[in-house]
Amino acid sequence: MRVKVKRKHGESQNQLLRRFLERFNRSGVVNEVRNKMYRTKKPNERAKKEARLYRLKLQYFINQKMKEGWSFEKAYELAKKYVSEIKYPGRE
Repeated sequence: MRVKVKRKHGESQNQLLRRFLERFNRSGVVNEVRNKMYRTKKPNERAKKEARLYRLKLQYFINQKMKEGWSFEKAYELAKKYVSEIKYPGRE
């Protein structure tokens, strides 16, 4: 995708450059190039399931600790530290 800008009559170099940069940013060329440079693979089903279980374990543990009177920050730090040992009961 090309971005073209022609200089208008009586337009300064700064105005031309500003107009070009506005069009260039709106065109999405930068995002397209970044996406092509740093292509990431989509997670497979197992990775999605593990990520979801990780989030649910953290959420469950933090909610339990906050009910006991802990602050969110302290509960979150402890949950991240011991996430592999947290037992998530699933749907009750």
